[in-house]
Amino acid sequence: MGYTVVAITNEWDMFMRRYRSLFTELEKYDDIDHILYVETPLTLYSFIRFLFGRMNRRDRERWSRVLKKGVVHREGKIFIVTPVVPFPFLSINALLRFNVFWLNELQLHLIRKLKTKLGFEDVILWINHPYFPSKLVRKVTKKLFCYDLCDDYNAKEKDAASLIAKLIRENDAYLTEQADIMFVSSEKLFEERSPVNKNVHRVPNGVHMDFIRRRLHSVREPADLKHVPGPRLIYIGNISEAVDLELLQWLGKARPGWSIVMIGPVRGRALERELRKINSVHLMGVRSYEESIAYLKFSDVAVIPYKRSPWALSIDSLKIYNYIASGKPVVSTEIGGSEAFRGIISIGKDRDDFVRQIEAALNETGEEGARREKLQCEVLAGHTWRKRAETIHDLMLKQLNL
Repeated sequence: MGYTVVAITNEWDMFMRRYRSLFTELEKYDDIDHILYVETPLTLYSFIRFLFGRMNRRDRERWSRVLKKGVVHREGKIFIVTPVVPFPFLSINALLRFNVFWLNELQLHLIRKLKTKLGFEDVILWINHPYFPSKLVRKVTKKLFCYDLCDDYNAKEKDAASLIAKLIRENDAYLTEQADIMFVSSEKLFEERSPVNKNVHRVPNGVHMDFIRRRLHSVREPADLKHVPGPRLIYIGNISEAVDLELLQWLGKARPGWSIVMIGPVRGRALERELRKINSVHLMGVRSYEESIAYLKFSDVAVIPYKRSPWALSIDSLKIYNYIASGKPVVSTEIGGSEAFRGIISIGKDRDDFVRQIEAALNETGEEGARREKLQCEVLAGHTWRKRAETIHDLMLKQLNL
């Protein structure tokens, strides 16, 4: 018999993300028998909102899946497990601790139930995020404990003093110390965690190159994009405090003829109000990974307008990989991972330089664009999720055979 990976991770439906991408590659190995993909919980509160049709698209789709397929359903070797907790995770001491207790006990119950059903013994415990899994680390019998980190929770400034943030930081520190092997996505995370855990390996993000290229050939221009005048700058992802609002406001005044197309959920009503005041900004809402490729194809320049911050410098942005795979010119502010692609993406060091780099991309000749796109494809060939999974699989086997 081979190994069973018990993964405490994030939403299954987010196809483009690191965790699902890695596990769909790892399941192809003969020595991996099962993967228990325990995703972040839904709440009974969100179910009430679901019944009344008052919730975001992502949670609505998750509840629809759970009601149709159950809290546990199988796709190949992967068993998607969706816990449900009573309340939202709020910084109210008694309520939060009850929720965490409920979540941990439910996770353990579901894992043990599947262990009895499937009869597995050799467990690789894999944790993707520090959302209160310390009890599982102690309770789950395992051959190997892997902690895969792609976010610097110590660098997040918003609500840093809240009880939730405090518990997350404590869990993050505990997981870093206890992991048998740790994977991090960025150089900054590697530098920070290596002194604490002596078995840290940098495994950057990757890309579904073949999928994106195939999709580009089949998509049509989205109906709601047709009315947006060109040139079009496109941003895809969470629209949060990480986005440099002042830069976008200035860009809207300096180049009012440029349309800024933003796809993704806006995190906060105040931010949404400010963005809607910018005439050139077009908030398109949430789109699936597959749908977003069509918006990329019919835009002119892909942008990452993040504020410079410790958090931004600690990330290895998936956007860079997906943008490059689309064949579009890419312009970013200075963020973690951007330097690795210097030469095939442009980095704006300040707002004036950001505009200059976009103008250069818009004025690119057909020959220049063809050369850039060829180079982008060559570089990305070494950054597929298959290669990332191969690296991780080899490192895990080496650790197991010590």
